[in-house]
Amino acid sequence: MTSPLLPPRVSPQALAEIYAHARREYPKECCGIVFGPKDGLEADTVKPCQNIQDELHAEDPVAHPRDARTAYNLAPTDIFALERSLRSDRPAKLVYHSHIEVSAYFSETDQAAARFGDEPAYPVQYLVVDVREDGVREARQYAWDEVVKKYVEVAIYGETQP
Repeated sequence: MTSPLLPPRVSPQALAEIYAHARREYPKECCGIVFGPKDGLEADTVKPCQNIQDELHAEDPVAHPRDARTAYNLAPTDIFALERSLRSDRPAKLVYHSHIEVSAYFSETDQAAARFGDEPAYPVQYLVVDVREDGVREARQYAWDEVVKKYVEVAIYGETQP
């Protein structure tokens, strides 16, 4: 896993694609994966994913009380693409999602979903985008911290400047 001290840097083009995806999906949360070279620190290829949270909520609102305005869930085909990439020359570096009308924080729900027990579910970092009706405010990147056993903020991206 990439060290929190050296997080993969989201390229300007990838960040622009992520922000455009967040604006398109508003007022629902968007989600996706950013890939990059195996031995590099840049995350430069965006794969917008399908947020299936509304489907899960409709099928079982007790098990999935939140809809896509306040939660995200990657489609099984997107999870497969993430897992397959980890064995490739261009693995997943980050999973991203947007927060609607709130800040770009990594919530307790996000923390729990990113873990399997007390460890990261995948060797990736996370990017949360703050999107509002009038556009994107910022994005914040989070990495696993082995000492505190949780994801901590490692980078901030502005509205238009990476």
